[in-house]
Amino acid sequence: MCSALCVPAPRLVAQPMRSARSFEIIGHRGAAGLAPENTLAAFRRACALGVTGIELDVHLSADSVLVVHHDYTLHPDLTRDSSGAYSIAEPRPLLRALSVPQLQRYDVGQLRPGSDYAKRHPLQQPSEGERVPTLAAVIALFKAECAPPTRLVVEIKTDPTHPELSAPPALLAERTIAQLRDHGVDDRAQIIAFDWRAVMRVQQIAPTMPTSYLTFEGRDSTDWNTIQIGRPGAAIWMGGVDVDAHGGSVPRAIAAAGGKHWSPHLRNVTAERLAEAHALGLRVYPWTVDDPADMKALIAMGVDGITTDRPDLLRAVLVALGREQGARSR
Repeated sequence: MCSALCVPAPRLVAQPMRSARSFEIIGHRGAAGLAPENTLAAFRRACALGVTGIELDVHLSADSVLVVHHDYTLHPDLTRDSSGAYSIAEPRPLLRALSVPQLQRYDVGQLRPGSDYAKRHPLQQPSEGERVPTLAAVIALFKAECAPPTRLVVEIKTDPTHPELSAPPALLAERTIAQLRDHGVDDRAQIIAFDWRAVMRVQQIAPTMPTSYLTFEGRDSTDWNTIQIGRPGAAIWMGGVDVDAHGGSVPRAIAAAGGKHWSPHLRNVTAERLAEAHALGLRVYPWTVDDPADMKALIAMGVDGITTDRPDLLRAVLVALGREQGARSR
């Protein structure tokens, strides 16, 4: 089996799915509901389905290589050692503390049976031998198997409340842009982040690169909230922007920061907010939408695309609504 550093062989490339209104189908962590998240298998599956974007997360390893993984640490329900055991224990090893050769010792191709993670993704098919891939390996697969105008949707993984977990946002943004340019895919990429400092840095060094501002607003004061409407001062996630200086409007805050895209949690989307975002020229892509009923409601509301673990379900919903022609091979 090919490791994460192998260059995939050329194969038939599925054409991205487009409707007259160019609805975006963005495969979350590749296609996490169908294949092991953030692996070459997941990205290959997403491309075969003909998504318009493949979403992934980047970190900087101990040997300064961009690698693709969601968490800041290796996850005990995703990671097996060379004996096949799920042996990751607390404290979990940080990705930034591990070199690529060290990461290559672990198999991330199968969820721990019976875990909550496995219950969330009952249709995910194991892929033995998958390793945490480098961004370079993902780009090689992307160029070979994903037809334009499909794009890479790269999330810069930093946490301003715990800066020790990752490289600084500006450095990670700069290294990511440099690698996208070096591999000739910067015109097929978009950068997204919850930490707005990262996308603001991208706008400085790559002003033509599309950026999307990720947000999450919890249900109450005890829940995670990257915006903090009504609280004094700028929220730490917003790169110095105070949403209350913009009337408590997230779309207005993003537009003022120079953003063109907004990626809110699906529960934070309302018809009023969507209308305001569109009036400001923003495109809106909610995350992570896996229930067909939610997909239908958001499509009816008028969102521009959806990020999902189940791009196959989203495609079926769009086809049923007469909004999608389906994947085509070339």
